[in-house]
Amino acid sequence: MARLMLSLDGSILAEYNMNKERYTIGRLPDNDIRIDNPAVSGHHSLIINILNDSFLEDLNSTNGTYVNGKLIKKHAMQHGDVITVGHHQLRFVDSQDGDTEQDEFEKTMVITPSTQGEERIRRVGVAVDPACRTMRRRCRKPSYRC
Repeated sequence: MARLMLSLDGSILAEYNMNKERYTIGRLPDNDIRIDNPAVSGHHSLIINILNDSFLEDLNSTNGTYVNGKLIKKHAMQHGDVITVGHHQLRFVDSQDGDTEQDEFEKTMVITPSTQGEERIRRVGVAVDPACRTMRRRCRKPSYRC
């Protein structure tokens, strides 16, 4: 399960487990993550969780929403991303992305080319050529091509 760690000047103020579909971030009391600071807009940004993915969207805030130092409008969150809202930071921690163990179905199988496959292609090409010549003799149209 993903979490957000709210901090200011390096000290952690709160931790939020991301178990709901939507989280609003802002200064007003009706936000899920309330940051009481004048640099934060009333409804500053929104996080939407869909299955195992989280997406951040700026809600046309006055001072903007930054992820890893870059101004964003929309952003697909990744483990370790740091959201900056006003002077506060929210670190996105996704325990699933942090695991080094991959699911068997997520692994990509590496296929190395072999000379056996190339030899098979050459044999098929050689077998087709004589058949093509026979067809040319039978076909009287000069525009026929194999």
